[in-house]
Amino acid sequence: MKKKFIAFIPARKGSQGIKDKNLIKIGTKKLVEYTFKEVNKIKGISCFVATDDQRVKNIAKKYNINCEYQRPKKVSNSQTPMIETLYDFNKKFKKKIDYDYVIILQPTSPLRSKKDIQKAIQEVNKKKLLSLTSISKSIEHPYESIFFKNKRYKPFFSGLKNFSCRQDFDKRSFFINGAIGIIHKTLIEKKKTEHKIRHGFVLMKKINSLDLNDVEELEIIKKILKR
Repeated sequence: MKKKFIAFIPARKGSQGIKDKNLIKIGTKKLVEYTFKEVNKIKGISCFVATDDQRVKNIAKKYNINCEYQRPKKVSNSQTPMIETLYDFNKKFKKKIDYDYVIILQPTSPLRSKKDIQKAIQEVNKKKLLSLTSISKSIEHPYESIFFKNKRYKPFFSGLKNFSCRQDFDKRSFFINGAIGIIHKTLIEKKKTEHKIRHGFVLMKKINSLDLNDVEELEIIKKILKR
């Protein structure tokens, strides 16, 4: 039996790094619109926005994105785990709509494409996964990461073997980019984000994986979208 997928776009009001990040204009569109536009290209998938911001709802309606879910304050702060919001959504909508999987699409990944989302869905169907996370190749060598303590630096990793050269790093180091997440409804009901065994990954290009968190990343994304 063909599995049914719905898309879920969390877009709460406010942000710490950039004020009103979801509504910041990049090129001809506001940030959240890039996700609305791409998900609309995929046939047969209903899309829901989870927001406490009326401005985001007004934009979502223009793209025929479902705004029925009223995201309560208890799951709308910066410290709320995503699974808590999904659990609340599922509790309210599981009897209203028929679905097996929820695709989580963060608006902060405006370079993620329709093909990326479709590839993730295909991976879930092909391998009969219950959860999936998108990844990309690491940009920096993880063993070159440092932190400062009492004005002195310390490496995050040291003394580890068989993974020190660039060639090993290029083949084996990946980053969870947060662009796409897929979770089966049964896991959401247990407040779990992934299955221990039937969990998979989908590889995305680095350029599609950029996540907007600060002003510097905003400038990079603006330049890419102007091409």
